[in-house]
Amino acid sequence: MGLLFLSEISCAQVYNTQIEAKINLVANTEFIEITGSAYNKTQLNESVRYVLSVIKNTPGDANSSKNDQQGRAVLTPGEKRNLSKTAINANETDRMIILLLVYNLEDQLMGLDRIVINGTAEDKKLAAKSANVQVFMAGETIQNENDTGFIRGIVVEDTKTKPGRDFYTLFTDEYRIKNINGERIVTIKETLALANNTKIEVLVGEVKIIEFFVRPQGNYLEALADEAIKRTNTYFDNLRSGKYIVKHY
Repeated sequence: MGLLFLSEISCAQVYNTQIEAKINLVANTEFIEITGSAYNKTQLNESVRYVLSVIKNTPGDANSSKNDQQGRAVLTPGEKRNLSKTAINANETDRMIILLLVYNLEDQLMGLDRIVINGTAEDKKLAAKSANVQVFMAGETIQNENDTGFIRGIVVEDTKTKPGRDFYTLFTDEYRIKNINGERIVTIKETLALANNTKIEVLVGEVKIIEFFVRPQGNYLEALADEAIKRTNTYFDNLRSGKYIVKHY
């Protein structure tokens, strides 16, 4: 029944264009940690309802189980947020379907992601027809998102003042919480400006994402850290989608 349900919703429409659902796995010898997140690609606040399901449904076995975690969230423009977390035994041998569904206020399905662990040949066929399905076959090692051979998720500090360091802390905390994990190094650089003021630049590689004059007010730094995170996340999203041409030297 689980596979039929997945087949039906995968053919209905294209998802993840406005609200992107994403399941991240982190595996160790004992557990597979599952995190469901949503990314608001629009320029509007989006109120969403989400369901993260873990379904045990092995072909030929009449016994099945389904555990859901549900909730609601409001996503600001460009925000990526972790919605729900759970874990399963890393030595599980049954077929497991991990499914994340994200709905808007009208209860329309906007975001969809799913992963099948200990999958079958039929699962592989379904995955070949849908961009929203990932399958790990029985006995296959689950590769953590960071195990790509590249260094990811690094934020470098080059600040000169306490407000500059405060901004760096605010930025890096949100960078980790929102699981951005960029492929390029992000640098928080503080330089001298006019009249003994300083200026912050947020760089992805050599690309300037945002710059502003430093002021010590906490609310000011928090607002700019939030804006910088949104712009950084959007940059990485566009980079992955091929909107930017990346030069290699």
